[in-house]
Amino acid sequence: MDTSRSFIKTVLARIRGYLDDPDFDAKYTDQFLLQHVVMPSLVDVWSRCSLSADNPVMLDYNLTFVENQECYTLPACVGEIHEIVQYTGLDGQQLSNGLITDDLRPSHPQSRTGPVWMIEGNMICFRPFPQNLDSGGNTNLTWTVRYTTNGDMLPHYCSYTNYGTLDATKTLFTFDDTPDLGLVDYRDNAYAGQFVRLLSNAGGTTLGVTEERVIASYNPSTRVATLARPFTVAAGNYAYEVCPPQSQGMVEAIALASALKLGAWRKISQAQNQLLTQQYRAAIKTIGDNLANMNLRTGKGWSKDTRDNPRWRP
Repeated sequence: MDTSRSFIKTVLARIRGYLDDPDFDAKYTDQFLLQHVVMPSLVDVWSRCSLSADNPVMLDYNLTFVENQECYTLPACVGEIHEIVQYTGLDGQQLSNGLITDDLRPSHPQSRTGPVWMIEGNMICFRPFPQNLDSGGNTNLTWTVRYTTNGDMLPHYCSYTNYGTLDATKTLFTFDDTPDLGLVDYRDNAYAGQFVRLLSNAGGTTLGVTEERVIASYNPSTRVATLARPFTVAAGNYAYEVCPPQSQGMVEAIALASALKLGAWRKISQAQNQLLTQQYRAAIKTIGDNLANMNLRTGKGWSKDTRDNPRWRP
């Protein structure tokens, strides 16, 4: 892990370590690597993890219907939609015990009753059109789109000098417009479902408690991210980064995928390419194994009868 605790800077440091070439270090800046190598590698790794894992990382995006409005723009990072549901709570908001009250399940596009919903480019379209009223007459119904990410967003890192600001409610975080590394994404809701990670203390002068929160929505015109849950730290200015959920397996896989892309440009030896490829495959398998077993309440086998063993009898 980089001394800054940054996901982005750790990936960049490992790429340079894997290729270990002074000429490479002089030619490619961190900004170039992040924009042109790390970002496409992040998309590759996340797509493989999301599409092949038994228990992929699921993200939520809240969508509010407008009466008779057919199509709504989705965040660019939406990869595969698993469900569109509504929870119990006042006026359809997620202030509930988590029970699903309604589920919009897609049908065939040529169905006489309509496809319910379908993806058209970067839009999700509903037919028949939403009527924005429930049986109780409540309006502004909020639906939760649960999806896996494809990694399509612009990560960025800001240090103690170029910092973000957490407001008094601790649920609104404003991004700096000139990050130290990476670019700010100005697409609508581009960071929905991604993570903002605080790296410093309030005031942004020294390292503080590392906290991270899921971004519920993002306004590109103001660069304000609304968080799904408030931070516990004080309001103020912070060094931060926006990136996917951090794990050592993810850092390793993205760094190795990036090193392989750069290795093709640099025409590294076949032996070095094979070594990096083997390590990349091992990193991807580690992520897959972790995601496959995260929800596994019991082991895959028992040496004797236990309460969780279906063969157990009192």
